[in-house]
Amino acid sequence: MVILSVPYYFFYEEKFSIAEVDEITSMQFWDVLNMYLIANIAFIIGFLIYHKVSTSRIKEVYNRDLNYSLFTKYKIPSYFSKIAYILSFIVIVCYLATYGDMLLQRQEYIPIFDKKFLITIAKVLSLVCSIILGLIYSKNKPLSVVLIITILVFTFGTGSRISFLILMLYFLTIFQMTGNTRANKLRFLLQIILSFVFLSYLISLRQLKEHGVIPYIATLFTEDSQILESIAFNIYYSFVFGLFATARTLSESDPNWYYIYVSVNPLPGSIVGWPDVAKELMITRFMPYTLHGQVFKMGYTFLIVFFFILGVVFSFFEKVIRKYLIRGKKRTAVLFALILALFVFYSFEYHLRSALRYIYYAYFILLVIWFLNMMWKLLPKKVVE
Repeated sequence: MVILSVPYYFFYEEKFSIAEVDEITSMQFWDVLNMYLIANIAFIIGFLIYHKVSTSRIKEVYNRDLNYSLFTKYKIPSYFSKIAYILSFIVIVCYLATYGDMLLQRQEYIPIFDKKFLITIAKVLSLVCSIILGLIYSKNKPLSVVLIITILVFTFGTGSRISFLILMLYFLTIFQMTGNTRANKLRFLLQIILSFVFLSYLISLRQLKEHGVIPYIATLFTEDSQILESIAFNIYYSFVFGLFATARTLSESDPNWYYIYVSVNPLPGSIVGWPDVAKELMITRFMPYTLHGQVFKMGYTFLIVFFFILGVVFSFFEKVIRKYLIRGKKRTAVLFALILALFVFYSFEYHLRSALRYIYYAYFILLVIWFLNMMWKLLPKKVVE
């Protein structure tokens, strides 16, 4: 993101400038880049020091080649196909029970529903189903492709970015099941690129006057459609905007230790007064300060300490992820990797508190797993004679 911002700032004349965030001086731009450079150095030092002080046993975990553990072909039971049918059917029923024919065409992007819980069920089950369809891909390719397209059509009709997550999970599962080959890696890289272009397309649909499958597809073939420009905008929003939002955060925010305390506090927001604080941490009514901007504003000492600790935390979770991979618990390892990826994504465009909660989620899940393992060990074991 930081690298892409340089050619955008100096060579792309038609700036998108959401809320005029792009309108910063060269001095401000280089100051922000300098802070990002220092933050990355502090992060790397923290990351490496945790490696260095680890025991010899942990160092073996860090140095172990885990490529083999990323590409395991599971023996998929035949009933997985039936599960895929059932889950797909439930997802379709949930969307039809809420959106109905509005999936094809409607005026509002998000209509008012009486049964919102059905949409939540549909989203969760569609994610689960995408993994199962990826697992059965090699065994029953036609079924896998037909069902994933069906689910994507229904989620696409809502305009939700959940379609992107479904696609990514599907591709990721197939990638993991196919094997450690160069062709598989190149295919997965292409799939990632296409998925992010698809994400940019999804985001661009929100500006349309009409919504649904028909308007969404029709906009690709309309002569006066600005969909390509919109996709370019959303690529900017996904990969470049965060740096300029950080620069605006630096210029508009004030250093306030109370705000930092509330932002890093793991307690529920209602207890620590987050709703009131959040109102003060906004560039515009709909655009929050960024994590980086909040941290940078507190000065270089806090910046270095914060990202040094963050480097230690990521190094710790690298150990956790590697241990789960070694034990063959790939799904748990992927779960932690996804949570940390969400933190990185949110840190560029959202509050310190909004992003940092994913680190807390990771620790909480780790604590729950540890507790369940302890309880399992304490349970009396039946001796079979």
